[in-house]
Amino acid sequence: MNRNILSIIIAAVVLLIIVMMVIDYSGDRADKRGNNPYEYNVDRYKSVDTSLVHFRESKQIPLGEYKAGGLDLFGGNAWLAGEGFLLSLDEKGRVTLNQDINGEATCLEVTPGAVYIAFEDHIKKYSHGGILEATWDREDERTVFTSLAAGGETIYAADAGNRRVVMYDTAGSRLGTFEGKAENSAIGHGFVVPSASFDLVINRYDELWVVNPGLHAVENYNKDGDMRGYWQKSSMNVEGFSGCCNPAEIDVMADGSFVTSEKGLVRIKIYDQSGKLLSVVAPPGKFNEEGKAPEVKVDDMDRIWALDFDRSMIRIFEHTQ
Repeated sequence: MNRNILSIIIAAVVLLIIVMMVIDYSGDRADKRGNNPYEYNVDRYKSVDTSLVHFRESKQIPLGEYKAGGLDLFGGNAWLAGEGFLLSLDEKGRVTLNQDINGEATCLEVTPGAVYIAFEDHIKKYSHGGILEATWDREDERTVFTSLAAGGETIYAADAGNRRVVMYDTAGSRLGTFEGKAENSAIGHGFVVPSASFDLVINRYDELWVVNPGLHAVENYNKDGDMRGYWQKSSMNVEGFSGCCNPAEIDVMADGSFVTSEKGLVRIKIYDQSGKLLSVVAPPGKFNEEGKAPEVKVDDMDRIWALDFDRSMIRIFEHTQ
């Protein structure tokens, strides 16, 4: 073949390749692509029917420099613990206690007799005046305490690192552990805890409820750690929970209904004891996008206090009647 003809053919092939690359690049630009039917998009779930929202935000208490790790309510005050501090505030945001503590607190439980503060792998007991009374033994290196609840003379601690609940008496002696396994249950393969979102609560009937966040379930246990029942809601819709680990936070109302808080698609809701959605307290538009789940606590008037970690404030929600 004539060398000139071969050169022309090679040049034509190279030109054709360049043209095809340009066309392919242009078609792949973000503004030229068609809709992706498999795209993960939560935008349509952010909107909540206003008829489901039965609460209004009535107050905000900015926390300023205090970066709290946990919230509890006792004696009409909000109690907070964080990195190096134990703080108590009245409803107007006035400080009633400000005590230095050693370490970074992850959660706390205030009882009539003491203030129990959890750190990553151990618990400390304080007086209501902020005086350290006891430091309990450390757990193993995998331990990550994320929630405390007091039932009678037992302190329950949710350990996200080991996917278990640890039980202590009020003096700090370890009573045992359980991992959420039940032989005769469809959900009986134990706690599924993909992240440090693992909450538990004692309701006003002295019942222990533990979130199984990876299964979007709320489970009831007796004092020995045996499962008594559960309810489960997995859905992207407002009626359920989605993501790796929701609900991330819970508390209980006077009638036994549950207040839940979710991360990612942040929202606060109320469910009855069987898991039926009763109300939305605060829709996603009230919070930072892709934010952290607020910790939620219910006071004696069934108002919901939410510790908004992203905005460093306490937000109070009241029923609109």
